[in-house]
Amino acid sequence: MKVVGIIASPRKNGNCDIITNELISNIKNSEATIYNIDELNIEPCHACGECGPGKDCVVDDDAGKILEDILEADLLVFSTPIYYGQMSAQGKLITDRFYSISTNPKKHFENKKCVLIATHGAPTGVYDQYMEMTKGSPFGHVGFEVTDIITAGNLQKVGDATELEPFIKQAQEIASKF
Repeated sequence: MKVVGIIASPRKNGNCDIITNELISNIKNSEATIYNIDELNIEPCHACGECGPGKDCVVDDDAGKILEDILEADLLVFSTPIYYGQMSAQGKLITDRFYSISTNPKKHFENKKCVLIATHGAPTGVYDQYMEMTKGSPFGHVGFEVTDIITAGNLQKVGDATELEPFIKQAQEIASKF
């Protein structure tokens, strides 16, 4: 199974990294590529309209490689911290670039499996509704089949996820399905 992990957190070795790596490392017989968006050169979508039927995004940056890898993968694991009630700016950078795939009938994310991970400092459950909305758009809108969502709350500091066994266990349980 080919897995692409996207970590959309600006914090290296933070809670998104911990949960994402736990999930991916427990998927048996998998080949994984993990991208930390904050470390890459990714431009925002410029709404230039150059992408479309048979055309790729014309912006020359790291997003093109990531999108191609997602197209070839069996599973996308997307993790983001929740800042001010929404996914991080890094997460928005890459998900906005999904548009170039959705406008090209030769490429699609239809029925591609996806697991969403959200970490935040608010009490667990506060952002469940937001993550359900995110499941629908942008992910469902472009064809992903979101199989699972982890919303890990009460994570105030970098590395708090290591002390919160329920989220690690949830990641391991999700991995066992694949």
